[in-house]
Amino acid sequence: MIKEEKRCKNCSQHLLLNQKFCHECGQKTDTHRINFHFLVHEVQHGIFHVHGGILFTIKELFTRPGDTLREYLAGKRKPHFPPLTFVLIMGSVCALIQFLLKHKKAENKVHNVETSLSKSEISKYIDFKGLIAYFEHVFEWLGGHLAFTILLMLPIAALAFFWGFRKYGYNYPEWLVILLFLAGQCLTLYPVFIFLNRFVGDFNFFFFMLCWGLITFSLVQFFNTRGKWYVILRTFWSIF
Repeated sequence: MIKEEKRCKNCSQHLLLNQKFCHECGQKTDTHRINFHFLVHEVQHGIFHVHGGILFTIKELFTRPGDTLREYLAGKRKPHFPPLTFVLIMGSVCALIQFLLKHKKAENKVHNVETSLSKSEISKYIDFKGLIAYFEHVFEWLGGHLAFTILLMLPIAALAFFWGFRKYGYNYPEWLVILLFLAGQCLTLYPVFIFLNRFVGDFNFFFFMLCWGLITFSLVQFFNTRGKWYVILRTFWSIF
């Protein structure tokens, strides 16, 4: 009896005996019906797997960020989480926490601003109440969609760093990747500041200063063959 030939369920490529991965598309050859065991394995593999999960990438970005960025640009990419997906996931986590902790702002402060503006002569021609409500809505939306806001800012930030470090030989797309990782690094810390802002006070200034420090430290380690103060000054100029 002739044994039925084995083919890849994704691309129908003929498979060799005991072949674990398709040599055409790379999919595993031992695919099974989707069940709860499959879902649990996918979560464990995609998030907690030490060779390609988000936790591994976070650990690397906080223990050896500059070396990690240099290795990724040099081609060592298999162990790391994709940078764009990394930012989207961390930004979504922050947005979810903000949504759950959402509360009404103090109306007295807004009322006082409106009262002072209403007394001015220019208030006859400008709807300050509507203008304040508009900007409140804009900033509230930006704060609730932090990942999207950061993604909008990254192209400009990447251009600034590309120009500030133009003599170092990295192109614009490479700076986009670098800043995606560094943005994800900062977003990993942001949930702590969301709780501080909600229950203690406004700590956004400290958050931005911490991000500044993390970016500077990461780039000093990234450009480890250059003078430390030279890199710090260029980082300061690029951020400015």
